[in-house]
Amino acid sequence: MFMVTSLPRLRRHGLLLLSLAVLTLPANAQQADGLQAALQAALSQHPAVSGKRAQIEAREYSADAARSQRYPSVTAQVQQYSESSRDTATGEDLSTPVTLRARQPLWAFGRIDNSIAFADADTEVERVDLLRVRRQLLEQTAVAYSNVLGSRQRLEVVQASLAAHQSLFEQISRREQGQLASTADVRLAATRLAQARARVERYEGELAIARSDLLALTQTPVPARQPVTPDLLQVSEGEALRQAALQGSAEVRYKKQEIERARASVEQVRTASMPTLYLQAEQDYDQPSYRDDTRVSLVLEGTLEGMGFATRGRTDAAVAQQSAAEDDLAYAVSELERSVRRLQRSRELQAGLVRVQTESLAELGAVLGSYQRQYVAGTKSWLDVLNIQREFSEQQLQLVQAKSDWEIYSLQLAALTGGLDPLVTLNGEELQPHG
Repeated sequence: MFMVTSLPRLRRHGLLLLSLAVLTLPANAQQADGLQAALQAALSQHPAVSGKRAQIEAREYSADAARSQRYPSVTAQVQQYSESSRDTATGEDLSTPVTLRARQPLWAFGRIDNSIAFADADTEVERVDLLRVRRQLLEQTAVAYSNVLGSRQRLEVVQASLAAHQSLFEQISRREQGQLASTADVRLAATRLAQARARVERYEGELAIARSDLLALTQTPVPARQPVTPDLLQVSEGEALRQAALQGSAEVRYKKQEIERARASVEQVRTASMPTLYLQAEQDYDQPSYRDDTRVSLVLEGTLEGMGFATRGRTDAAVAQQSAAEDDLAYAVSELERSVRRLQRSRELQAGLVRVQTESLAELGAVLGSYQRQYVAGTKSWLDVLNIQREFSEQQLQLVQAKSDWEIYSLQLAALTGGLDPLVTLNGEELQPHG
């Protein structure tokens, strides 16, 4: 007769190592669980956030540099003459004259102000982009967390199926010993048992991948055992959902801010070649006599690059960029509305599947129980029980999958509308950008 072995030694060792690894994790890593912990970890640890914050800092420095144009500037000029450079009348050495010059801009015809406005708009784009990065992380992490929950539930289903197949195999083996079942029956039962074990291995791998995906986002272990709270899965319907998505969308807000930056760029380019009126003070020092000469004047300084054609070309390019940014906004709004409709419809579909499959599973459970009793009584064959057991397990998997998909669609809709934002903070900092 055929003997059914226990879990392979390698797998037992792997489970032992996994248990030891969990025991050796830091206490906070073991205790931090739940969707909120995962979201907080992702925003606190993921390099995409820190990288974007570094970009914001760089833009802020650029804005400071633009503001410095309002401050006075001081220059020094030193000229070195040849040794023969002397005053022919007095013989005085004129080899090292020094000129100090201080300038204070008085009026730049909008050039400085528009340069500052562009730098501020450029900084705000990066701040809104940080919001977009955070929202993307929230959605990805929420989906990854839900995938871990769903994978674990599917694994539990196939483990239960494996246990049922193991029990039935043992019954058939005992009947074969009593000559109540044939060797062929035992062979078929062993085959079904091996298939059930293979499914367990498959879903163990699926769970490992889901955990790995979550870890890549959180950068720190999160067990992901706590279910998602029901309030996060409640979303608006119809037009209310559409409006909530439009108002809360980080992508739409980002595109709007890009338009503001493009407008600022147009004004900056238009005034880039405008002259600047300076209040200028100069003082000359002639060594070695240290004679000085002080002058105060108003200076109007400007250039006409390419006879004005270069400025016109840059302005036209900036206007075209503004038009492109406006088109990008329209496209982003269209894509957002499409995503909302798709997610809403998919969510409704999964809700319907959950209802149907729940009813079907209840019926199959009753049939399975009846078949098992009839098998013991000898009125049903073991193959009938095996087949209904397989169908019951398949129905369980479909129900778990439908519930998991419904939860994921709900979380994605929540992320689109900013519904996950209240769960997270960064050192007390609001998730929303400035302005």
